[in-house]
Amino acid sequence: MKTLKKMIYRAMFISLFSLLFSVTDVFSQEFGIRGRLHMDAFYGLKDADDFSNGFNNRRARMGMGGKMTDNWDGRIEIDFADGGVSPNDFRMRRKFDHGGRLWLGQFKVPQGLNELTSSNSITFIERATSSNIIADSRRIGAAYELFQGNVGFKTMAFGRALGQRGSLEDDMPLGFAFRGVFAPEVGSGQLHLGASVVYEDLMDNSSVSFRDRPEARDSKGGSVRLIGVGVTEVESTLKTGFEMLYINGPFSIEGEYLMANVSRNEGDEPSFYGYHIQSSYVLTGESRSYSSGSLGTISPSGESGAWEVAVRYSFADLNDKIFEGGEQTNITVALNYYVTSRLRFMGNIIFVNTDVSDDSPVLGLVRAQYNF
Repeated sequence: MKTLKKMIYRAMFISLFSLLFSVTDVFSQEFGIRGRLHMDAFYGLKDADDFSNGFNNRRARMGMGGKMTDNWDGRIEIDFADGGVSPNDFRMRRKFDHGGRLWLGQFKVPQGLNELTSSNSITFIERATSSNIIADSRRIGAAYELFQGNVGFKTMAFGRALGQRGSLEDDMPLGFAFRGVFAPEVGSGQLHLGASVVYEDLMDNSSVSFRDRPEARDSKGGSVRLIGVGVTEVESTLKTGFEMLYINGPFSIEGEYLMANVSRNEGDEPSFYGYHIQSSYVLTGESRSYSSGSLGTISPSGESGAWEVAVRYSFADLNDKIFEGGEQTNITVALNYYVTSRLRFMGNIIFVNTDVSDDSPVLGLVRAQYNF
């Protein structure tokens, strides 16, 4: 009897394998290697005794991505930066005839234009403090998006991130997100208006923290954080965001406001917020790419590459009620050189001011980056 069962299981396995092989053969999968390397050098120019000057391997990602069938594509990406290994995108997508797409796996929660812009394409070396503090990064979940004409949206149900543990009934958080976009052409330019809301029930994970570096990481990987606060006895969080972008030829301006409201089982319930506004100009005349609610990079029009100058003002407030995490204001000036759309050199000078110290650090940061 056991021998018969083994024969049946073996036959079933062979049949299933043959079926899968025939399916993949019919659809002819097309996958390619992908990756990125972001190498930084940090130097404290003023009031920077707490920082460590030197080099930092900010990102070193490798992965694969491509087509699985005519309607399905996938991506797997792992980061090897700073001697550690962490998962990034692990997801599949299915496109429908009506233009919508279904997402499954781990990917970014849809909130914040700055957070959703790829690190290969952000204008500054680090994202704005408000985005780092409030907007969620990657979580495991399912999402649906649809963009038609100049209107679009993406909604997502999500739980933990890869590497975390928890069960749905006990300590795994459960969240829902929605982001809507209106992106009409205005004259010769492209306007983008967006709003988002993210609700998360923390289950038994009853503590959250809000903190950030001063929009720069030193040679120790960014161990210095000037502002930060932890909140215990948390029941849920509600995060809202508003975003604006306008691109007209080589000129662009972007602004974003984010707020986090914390609901607690007992005690004061704080609200933290932040915002940034930035502007850039491409000296060589190229325009930043934009599509379906997402920002892209700059592609040089000539062999000599493209030059971009930019400035950003950012503010974050982690003081509310009994919580005193501090306020931080940053002004960053940037110079970027695009050799190609995939090879870029960046320089930032960051002027930092907080209410937790009399020091006003001035930080210098340069980056060489390549992606494929």
